[in-house]
Amino acid sequence: MAHVVVEYEFDPPLSDEALARASSLLGPCLEVRNVKKLRTVLSADRTRGFCLFEAPDAETLREAYRSVHVPFKAVWSAQLFDFASPSQG
Repeated sequence: MAHVVVEYEFDPPLSDEALARASSLLGPCLEVRNVKKLRTVLSADRTRGFCLFEAPDAETLREAYRSVHVPFKAVWSAQLFDFASPSQG
């Protein structure tokens, strides 16, 4: 599985209701595509956000979002780094 980031921009700022609606629409689409949501991060002003997923690939997430008409700015594959571990050298 790949790590995939979905990037968002919101204008007006994202409300709790809009977040709940998008999550309920996406949930079943992600499940059938074998996608696992790991984390959501929103800016303090709620105009930008990121979600981190484990997914087969970025296109799988694009398809899921488009199928339920949930807008996104970008979807891209990512690599995780663990800065808590001491570097080896």
